[in-house]
Amino acid sequence: MVDNDRIARRRTLTGMAIVAIAAVIVTLYYLIAPSSGLYPRCPFKLLTGLDCPGCGSQRAIHALLHGDVAAAWHFNAMLLIGLPFMGLLVCARALRYRHPRLERTLNSGSVIILLLIVIVLWTIIRNIP
Repeated sequence: MVDNDRIARRRTLTGMAIVAIAAVIVTLYYLIAPSSGLYPRCPFKLLTGLDCPGCGSQRAIHALLHGDVAAAWHFNAMLLIGLPFMGLLVCARALRYRHPRLERTLNSGSVIILLLIVIVLWTIIRNIP
């Protein structure tokens, strides 16, 4: 019984730490614009001059936090399209014991391959002049 209490307490503290860290990160993205130079630059873009699949995500997140969906779409449309899927992944993980089939499906090889294909196509399309 003591071990279960310790495990439950550790999980609770871990969850609270994750929420606190996420809140700090969201607050920083809200308050400090990515154009300030404080955030890291994309090494792929620095080396190749091409946009990686994530290029523009920092600016898109900043725009979303300020309610500017059009600007977020301009900076990285794939981020906006992928946010609902990322939310679904988080929910599937949290509910994995209640709905194990959902998590297995979202983490299946076919879904992962489909995501890789979409990411590669997005990278190619966004770099066409």
